Amino acid sequence: MSITNTFTPFASTKSSSQSPSPPKPLTSAQLKEKRKNPAINIPFFTELTKKILNDFYPKYCINCPDKLLTKEISTQPELIRCEKCRYLTSRLSYTPLHHMKLPLWMFSYVFYESMIQHPKVVTSTEISKRLKISYKGASLLKKRFQLFASQQLPKYKKLTYDALDQEFKGFTLPPDENTDITHLMENRPYVSADTMVLFSASERANGGRKRYRHGGSTASIYLSESLGGRQVGTLVHTIGVKKGPVFFNSVPNQKANTLGPIIKDHLPLHTPLMTDEGYPWLWGIYSNHRSVNHSARSKDIRYRWAKDRWSKNGVHNQVAEANHRVLKSAFASYYYIRPENSTRYLNEFSFLKNAQVFGAGCADW
Repeated sequence: MSITNTFTPFASTKSSSQSPSPPKPLTSAQLKEKRKNPAINIPFFTELTKKILNDFYPKYCINCPDKLLTKEISTQPELIRCEKCRYLTSRLSYTPLHHMKLPLWMFSYVFYESMIQHPKVVTSTEISKRLKISYKGASLLKKRFQLFASQQLPKYKKLTYDALDQEFKGFTLPPDENTDITHLMENRPYVSADTMVLFSASERANGGRKRYRHGGSTASIYLSESLGGRQVGTLVHTIGVKKGPVFFNSVPNQKANTLGPIIKDHLPLHTPLMTDEGYPWLWGIYSNHRSVNHSARSKDIRYRWAKDRWSKNGVHNQVAEANHRVLKSAFASYYYIRPENSTRYLNEFSFLKNAQVFGAGCADW
C-alpha cells in the first residue's frame, strides 16, 4: 500500500538548455478571471482540469472507431473534436462537470486545495471567498467535486480488498480468544471497524429524543415521536487499516443487516478484524474476528474501569477510533450536515485520505 514516486527526466540536455518557449497568451475570459483572482495560476489549473477529464472521462469519436478526441479549441476549452472527421462534442458532458457554467480551472482548484489541506476540509464558504463567486455557485462546485470523489471510491475499495486478500492469505489466529496475538500481528496491518455519532440531536434543541425506542448510539440521532421521529443526526461506520486506507459510511443503525454487507464488501473473510463488543454476530462470519470490551470493570475495588479495556492481548480498535477523532475535528468546520447529504461528505473525506495512500492518478490504479 505504498506510493511509488516516479520521475520523468528531460528528453535531452540540449533541449533543457534552450530558452523556454513563451507562454500562450490568455483569452479574454481568462484575462477577466485573472483580474478577479490575480494570485491564482489560472492556466495551470485549467490544464489540470483538462488532464483530469482526459484521464478519468475520455471522449471518443462516434464516427471513427476507438478514436480518442484530442483536438482542442483555444477559445472554448470545454469543447474537443476529432482530428480526422472534425466531430465536435463537449468534454464536460456526462461527467461531474456536466453543464458547469463556471470556468474550468475552478474545479481543479477545489481539488488541489482539498488535497493539500486534508484533513482540514474546504467549506463552501471558503470556496466562495477564495474564488469570489456566490455561495450557491461554490456549494454546487463542491457537490461536483464530491460526486467525482464518490465515483473513484470503488477503485480504492478494490485495491484495499486485493491488498488485504494477498496480505492475509492463509492467515489464521488461535481459536482461543484469550491468547495474546501481539507477536502474530507485529508486522501486519491492523484492520478495525467501529461506529460513531457524528452529529447528534440535542435534547434542548429539539424538545426530546427517541431515548426509549432506540438504544445505544441511535438514541441520539432520531427525534421523538411527537416531533415526527425523523433522523436528524448522522451515524458513521468506519473501516480503517493502520497506516493505510479508511472508508466511512453513513448508516441508519448498528444492526447486523446494515453493517454486515458493508464489512463483507470491503474486507476478505480471512481478514483479522478488530472491533469492540458491538459486533457479536461477526464471529460466525470472520473466523479471525477479535473484540475488546470497552466496559470492562476493574478487579481492584479502588478503581472502576479495567486498565486493559482499550487494548487486551494485542486486540484493539484504535485505528478506527483515531480516524473518528480526525473526522470529528475536521467536520466541526461544517457545524451541521443533514443525514441525506452525509454520504457525499464522507465519500469526499474517504477519497482524500485514500488518495494520500494510493495516489490520485489513473496510472496508480
